Amino acid sequence: MADNKTAQAATQTVGRQELSKRIAKQAKLSQKQASEVLEATLTAIREALQDGDEVRLVGFGSFKVRQSAARKGVNPRDRQPIEVPAKERVRFFPGKELSEAVLKK
Repeated sequence: MADNKTAQAATQTVGRQELSKRIAKQAKLSQKQASEVLEATLTAIREALQDGDEVRLVGFGSFKVRQSAARKGVNPRDRQPIEVPAKERVRFFPGKELSEAVLKK
């Protein structure tokens, strides 16, 4: 269990800037070009999902919009029952290669 806590403490968050640096290095692009590619990719994914399309990146995973059903919940402040409305949610389903790569860490 201590090893798991150590691994979690060493984990860092990779944001857009760090991700664009990594893309620039791997694709041998300038940081500006990599940032533009990243933004274009994210915009294309966002627009496809807004149109109701599924985005499938073979070996990486799929982004899908799913409808969640209305359900009963509890307000944490006063413990009173509430009705949680149905809504659309974006879900990510990792592909086999991504799942295996993370497990091999």
